[in-house]
Amino acid sequence: MTSNKQDRAPGEARLRETASHLDMTAEQREAAKAHAAMLSETAARVAIELPLTADVDDFRRVLAERAAQ
Repeated sequence: MTSNKQDRAPGEARLRETASHLDMTAEQREAAKAHAAMLSETAARVAIELPLTADVDDFRRVLAERAAQ
C-alpha cells in the first residue's frame, strides 16, 4: 500500500494552498498563517527553555506566564 504523499507528483504539495478546503478570503488566510507562525515560534522558544523532564503542565505554565507579560 502506498501513501498519499508517494502518489502525488513531486512539488505538488508546495503548489497546494494550506487549508484550501476552508472558505477564506486571501486576507483572512494570510492573517491565519501569520497567527499560526507566531504561535509556533512562541511554542518553540518555550520548549527550548524547558528542561527535558518538563511535562504538559510545565509548558502551559510557562506559556501563561509569557502571555501575562
